[in-house]
Amino acid sequence: MWMRIPVMSAICVAYLNIGAAAAMPENMTVDRLLAICDATDVQAATVQGDKLGWQRLTDAETEGWRTDVVGYNGGSVEVVGWRRESAGRTDSFSFWVAVGQNGHKACTYSTARPAGLLDALSARLGPPNTLDKEDSVEMISAYWKQGAVEYSFTQIGSSATIAVGPSR
Repeated sequence: MWMRIPVMSAICVAYLNIGAAAAMPENMTVDRLLAICDATDVQAATVQGDKLGWQRLTDAETEGWRTDVVGYNGGSVEVVGWRRESAGRTDSFSFWVAVGQNGHKACTYSTARPAGLLDALSARLGPPNTLDKEDSVEMISAYWKQGAVEYSFTQIGSSATIAVGPSR
């Protein structure tokens, strides 16, 4: 009888923790980022990206960007994006597929919390093809080319951007 109470309490706590975890926005990891970037289309990226629990960008928030890409590319573009704001900092992630003269699939992630991202990318992708550091302006850039895909990491001060797209 006494053994049932701790077991039932543990089960209840586990269910409460699962519910709380599901409601909390997820931190971006390199594995999550690449899983979204590897999506074949916007619908597949949306399924992966929504797992983050971040706020989805509205069509109004992406319209200016979309108009610029269509003007440059001469074809259509589908885009989905997310934003997470916490402790006065904003992270954002976008995935798009452009059709036209310069058709391509790409994604970008911007964060004010870049600690460990360059190391995590290097662990996943291997040493970068190029790595530049400019201490005077607190800038680090790294570039990887793997087959038909390019990965870039740029950090200036405490903000960083990762871009994944087709090789040029």
